[in-house]
Amino acid sequence: MLVGCLVIAGCSTARTSVVRSISPASSSVEKSTVANHKISEETTTGKETSSRYTTSKTTLPPETPDDQVPADETSSTIQLANSEVQDAETLGAVTTASEQTAALQEASSSSGQVSTPPAGGGDEFMEGSLLPGRIRQEIPPSPGNADEIPIAGDERVSPPLVLTSVIDSVYMSFPLLRNALYGRNIANGANLAAQGAFDLKLNADLNNQPLGYYQTYRNGFDIAQPVLQNGGEVIAGYRAGRGNFEPWYGNRQTNDGGEFMAGLAIPLLQNRAIDKRRAELWITQVGQSKVEPEIKTQLLQFIRDSTIAYWEWVAAGQGLRVARELQALALDRDQQIRATVQEGDRPESDIIDNQRLIVARQVKLIEAEQKLQSSAVKLSLYLRDAAGNPFIPPNSMLPARFPTPMLVTPEVLEADIAFATSRRPELLALDFDRQQLSIELLRAQNELLPTLGAHVLATKDVGGPTSSINDKGPFQGEAGLQFTVPLQRRNANGKIMMVEGKLAQNMAKRQFTADKISVEVRTAVIALENAYRAIGQASASVRLNEEMQRFETIRLNEGASDLLRLNLREQATFDARVQEVLALLGYFAAEADYKAATAAELPEEILAPAN
Repeated sequence: MLVGCLVIAGCSTARTSVVRSISPASSSVEKSTVANHKISEETTTGKETSSRYTTSKTTLPPETPDDQVPADETSSTIQLANSEVQDAETLGAVTTASEQTAALQEASSSSGQVSTPPAGGGDEFMEGSLLPGRIRQEIPPSPGNADEIPIAGDERVSPPLVLTSVIDSVYMSFPLLRNALYGRNIANGANLAAQGAFDLKLNADLNNQPLGYYQTYRNGFDIAQPVLQNGGEVIAGYRAGRGNFEPWYGNRQTNDGGEFMAGLAIPLLQNRAIDKRRAELWITQVGQSKVEPEIKTQLLQFIRDSTIAYWEWVAAGQGLRVARELQALALDRDQQIRATVQEGDRPESDIIDNQRLIVARQVKLIEAEQKLQSSAVKLSLYLRDAAGNPFIPPNSMLPARFPTPMLVTPEVLEADIAFATSRRPELLALDFDRQQLSIELLRAQNELLPTLGAHVLATKDVGGPTSSINDKGPFQGEAGLQFTVPLQRRNANGKIMMVEGKLAQNMAKRQFTADKISVEVRTAVIALENAYRAIGQASASVRLNEEMQRFETIRLNEGASDLLRLNLREQATFDARVQEVLALLGYFAAEADYKAATAAELPEEILAPAN
């Protein structure tokens, strides 16, 4: 299913959007001013909660002329609707998650695509098999769902596709996200391998010398357990030595029952606080935590790319609608011209001229159709069916219009930067890198210390004595020290120099990343603000060109104009509408960049999708 495929848990950081709505139909612009601007961070059960700000509304005089405000429904064929909640005037029913999913499955089956479940029962992650959860209980209603008008020639077979479904599909079955999630398996496997250095070890040996003057038979085994806390090792074992041993190897002989042994070795200086085995274990443990921000970094990019692909598809649909409306004008006028030519009111050349317009506009229509098909194919990389196969949305799933753009409030720009700095996973990944380098530094500093180790060994033979004096019978104990020190220590000093250099690189990279995040947020806010203004200008241009086209049509009907002038007016209106579509696309692409820059919609925890 495209919806409800992933459990997002612990999303405690709620972020209020920093955009405000300006009603395009009103004569005065109602703007939201930021009051009681406050940012407070609280630590609750280890999670950061950001209290963004509160807003109060006041009515201010418009800062721009009315013709810069996005045109209302009477001035533009491209209508604007709210992106999150439908207008109060919208009468369509709310599209639920189950309806959206059923529609996608129905459309997938009707388009001839065969959905087959993946072989093997799905992927298994280290967390185990996860039951499918829901990202959102309800999909927000589609923009313009009340008066949805499909593109001419398309049959409405399903509700319009909403952006929520595309993002949910990314969470559920986007291959590159699953590729990123497999990083957990790699990190967990590396940690498990590092734990193997502390496995209980069994050693056994069998040495027999059946030929020769001295015939000996020796066998034994021991169990060794490395100690994680102090780098030591505990050993216990048993051996038996029988036969005629060389006098100089008399210690190999045991009593008839064999010899039991137990001992302990502990480092006192080098390798006591940290050694190679523990360093590898701790580094891989940090690596398990580091993989999560790496996954989130990629997820932010996937959501941004899928969002832009969705809006490009919507814009291509709007462009096709405009192209069809332009062609329809020429087609509808053809019969009128033929009638007036037959009556003798127009020359016959007007018929040919209008046919020329029909052919020229048909070329534009073909280009628009090709662009829509290409954008739908591109969107299918992110929009997938229940089996994970790319789903190419049909034209019948196109929304009627773009959502309503909202003006960004630059007053909270600094708050956005602070919020993004606390949320962006790249900084957290660099912090984990620094933790791993700190462990490497401790390991290198450890090698500067001299090696001083202590060991204690106790043995006891059992059974009948092998000699008359029973020299193997008494309890035996041994203790000792070993000391080693490199005089120059160039190996350790070289490693310390390398790690310190990497730590300095990490600090410089982190500073640059923080600055880059700040720049990305500022750039996104600037792009949003300028895109909003561009929409106002484009809407005003559409309204003015439509007025001039209407006047020219009246003049043509009165015989005061000709087809050439009307064609120029219609072409100018078409170009203005295309620019309005491009302005809207630019706005929502900038909004996708803004959301990615602030990581506002990034979940606290990402669980592996279940199959």
